[in-house]
Amino acid sequence: MGARTNYTIVTTDNPDQNINVYAHWDGDSSVDIFQHAITKAMPRLKMGDWSYAARIIIDNLTADGRDSETGYGIYIGSEITHEEQYEYKEINLINKTVTIGHTTYDLDKWLLAMV
Repeated sequence: MGARTNYTIVTTDNPDQNINVYAHWDGDSSVDIFQHAITKAMPRLKMGDWSYAARIIIDNLTADGRDSETGYGIYIGSEITHEEQYEYKEINLINKTVTIGHTTYDLDKWLLAMV
């Protein structure tokens, strides 16, 4: 039971350092949730401030789980280690791209298309 999905944040050229956020219930709305989180981080992304941008993205992805012991998790690595029932979602902060499923988009163009 659940609508399990994962979000990947790439902050370095080393995939073993990818930040992954697991969400137990986001599945059906995961792309919209991802877009909202990235939009909130755009001021820091434009500054090239990856650490603050990553924190803002994570903060927004997990907003519904604050003060809860379950629902969200964070793990590091290149492999998705938690169950995935929906399309792959990644933001690459270095290349300024977003990947949804098997398609990679320019970050700015993807955000404009999502509006």
